[in-house]
Amino acid sequence: MQEMLEQVREEMEELNSSRDFWEDRALDSEYLIQYLRSAVEEWKQKAVSSNDKANELQAQVFMLKEEIHSLRKEQNLEAAQAATAQNKSEKLVLVCHMKENQQQANSNNTKQKEVLSEGRRITYTPSSALLPPRRSPFREIGNSALMLRQNSKAIFPLHCPDP
Repeated sequence: MQEMLEQVREEMEELNSSRDFWEDRALDSEYLIQYLRSAVEEWKQKAVSSNDKANELQAQVFMLKEEIHSLRKEQNLEAAQAATAQNKSEKLVLVCHMKENQQQANSNNTKQKEVLSEGRRITYTPSSALLPPRRSPFREIGNSALMLRQNSKAIFPLHCPDP
């Protein structure tokens, strides 16, 4: 009987040690599960935070694109206004030159009328003011190019004194 008791005691100890082993394993598994659940929650929070940040950045990108678009529109408008201003200044220059030419023509007409009133005949007209002076057919032509440059009455269309 003692042997049986000894055998039952040994089996009970074996069962207790097995139970302790499996309880420890269960506790370890429970701890691991809690750790993994908290890690999952942490990653979920990071994902939500990252998603919020991505949405915020997309909104900023949209606003910046709108700002760039409006700045480009403004720049194009300023360029068009500058071109319009340049066209106006070119028109002003042209008008200035036309007035100068008209004044020269008027003064030339008065000179021509004065000469004609004295009884002499002159072949000078406003249209010939732009032509280089004619040389006589027997005159030396050595440095006539220099003379033409000196006597040239060239008109520069983009130059007009500011009013």
